[in-house]
Amino acid sequence: IAGYEHGLYTPGSAFPRGQGYAWGRVCPQFTPFGAIRGNVNHDNERYGLYLDNQYPRNLDRDKNGFVRGGCPEFTTDGKDNGVVPANVVEDEFDYHNIFVGVYSLGDVSFVRYVSLNNAHSFYWKTSKNFADGVSHHFRDGFIANNKKDSYGQLKFYGPSGPFTFRFTNMTFLGGPVGEAALCAGQ
Repeated sequence: IAGYEHGLYTPGSAFPRGQGYAWGRVCPQFTPFGAIRGNVNHDNERYGLYLDNQYPRNLDRDKNGFVRGGCPEFTTDGKDNGVVPANVVEDEFDYHNIFVGVYSLGDVSFVRYVSLNNAHSFYWKTSKNFADGVSHHFRDGFIANNKKDSYGQLKFYGPSGPFTFRFTNMTFLGGPVGEAALCAGQ
C-alpha cells in the first residue's frame, strides 16, 4: 500500500457499536483479526500500518457474525477476556512512512516485523499483558535506518503502563538515532 494518508488502517474506536444495520450488533474495537501477513506499506503521508485502539476479545457471535456477548474486558468470573491465542501480525514491512504503529493495542503480537527508514520506526502509547500469558509484543524483527537514505531515523516509541512489554530478539541497525533508539512511556 503506497501513497495514501494511512496505509493499512483499522479505526477500532471510530464506531465502537458499528454502523448502519450492524449498529449495536458488533464491537469492532474488540473483534479479533483474521490473518494479517506479508503486508508492505510505504511512502504513506502519515501512517503505514495503523492498528488504532484494538483489543481483540473472545466474542460470542451468531451465524451472521453479529455479537451476542464477549465485548467486556473481563469475563463474568473476572478473567481477562483477551483473545487466546493472541492475534499475530506477521512479516509486516513498513518503509518511508511518517508513522507506523498503534495508539492503544492489546493481545496482538508482531512477529518478524521490519521497519526501514520511517520518520518514527514505531509508535505505541498503551497496551496490556497478553491474556494467553506467552505471546510477545514484538519478536524476531528489525528496526533499521539506512544512513544513505536521507529519510527517517531510529526512533521506536514504545508503550508504558502496568504491564510487561515483551520485546524479544529485535535488532536495531543503522542511524541516525532520534531521542533514543527505544523510548518508553511516550
